[in-house]
Amino acid sequence: MKEAIVRLPWNGAAPVVETDRLRLREYRLSDWSDVRDMWKHPDVTKFFGGKPAPDELSWTKFLRKAGHWLLLGYGYWAVEDKHSGAFIGEAGFGDYKRDIYPSLGADPEIGWAIAPDFHGRGYASEAALAATAWADAAFGTRRLCCIISPGNDASIRVARKCGFHESARATYNDDPIIIFHRDPQ
Repeated sequence: MKEAIVRLPWNGAAPVVETDRLRLREYRLSDWSDVRDMWKHPDVTKFFGGKPAPDELSWTKFLRKAGHWLLLGYGYWAVEDKHSGAFIGEAGFGDYKRDIYPSLGADPEIGWAIAPDFHGRGYASEAALAATAWADAAFGTRRLCCIISPGNDASIRVARKCGFHESARATYNDDPIIIFHRDPQ
């Protein structure tokens, strides 16, 4: 008789990813007020619809990003300062079934947002690089994608640092976007 291979059930929790300065960890309910405040700030929403998000929309996004882990095995992390524990922003992957042509297909879509008090310190690049390193280990040969608004030069720089290249221009929700892809590393 062959030996049985026993796999313990995965509990759906996000893994912790650390860099020198950051900890990417699963969301906690206590993160809600920081997430809400971040998505109300015009410096954050300028390239995400152009206006502060109402609480209902921010709450739905908060739950959706955390819930990806349970159903898909990937999702978003809350990004915190490793030393102080301060909430800095969020980064991770989603599958949003966006109605975009050309289609994003099954490629996990990376995204990031940093709270305004932490802009300009390299946290977006550090978090996105940590997320893509995790993806390389977790996804193997899967291609990654992201969408960025033209004019969002800071995010375009982050995407390029992570190895993404522009693959198409499109429209999403009546706004122009640039589609970026990254081949497995």
